[in-house]
Amino acid sequence: MTRHAPTRSAAALLALLATAVLLPGCQNPGTPSMSTSKLDTMIKETPNPKQAYRIEMRIENAPGPFGLVEGAAQYDVQNYEECGEINRVAGTISRITVSPEIIWTPKGDGVYEAVVLADRMLDEDYFGRGVCRWGMTEVRAALRATGTKGETRFVPGLLPEEIRSGQPVTWYFVHRLYPKAELQEDFVDLGSRDISEYKPELRDSTFTVTFTRKGD
Repeated sequence: MTRHAPTRSAAALLALLATAVLLPGCQNPGTPSMSTSKLDTMIKETPNPKQAYRIEMRIENAPGPFGLVEGAAQYDVQNYEECGEINRVAGTISRITVSPEIIWTPKGDGVYEAVVLADRMLDEDYFGRGVCRWGMTEVRAALRATGTKGETRFVPGLLPEEIRSGQPVTWYFVHRLYPKAELQEDFVDLGSRDISEYKPELRDSTFTVTFTRKGD
């Protein structure tokens, strides 16, 4: 099933949500990555962010509890070709992507809330080639039954334009992959926005994750 979210492989997303540090993001073929330690020491957060959004995540009809709920927000430098570091050997320019953790706070009855900062990362001249301008590209959650190795991670996401629109966004996931997939351990299920993408016999055995922006 095809997902509309920014390009990030399931394996990379799995690794991202297993940590709570800033990580280098996906690279296009031919674009080298920067070392994690280098990013950690260089990239700065905005001291006084002003674009805060409170997001509600509501889980309904789940086949069981989710004992581990993790989250991350992805930020990409939009003009990396103009401001990014040049590899002097290959002549290529690295993409700059970080995904700091966000906290989904339980509110009861399958409802969680998180505060997301659209302007969390600081626009700055990091490489002496001009100001790098950040943009938030996706907010994600990762749900697991208990957090035990081998369990499925259900990973819904929300795009910035969907946050700004204020309209609810619903993802569908099938029950049979809970708590783990039969044929693959540590499976990452990205879900579907369209329940009709599932076979008819599975549609009555799905649960939903709905994101809604709360407040102004």
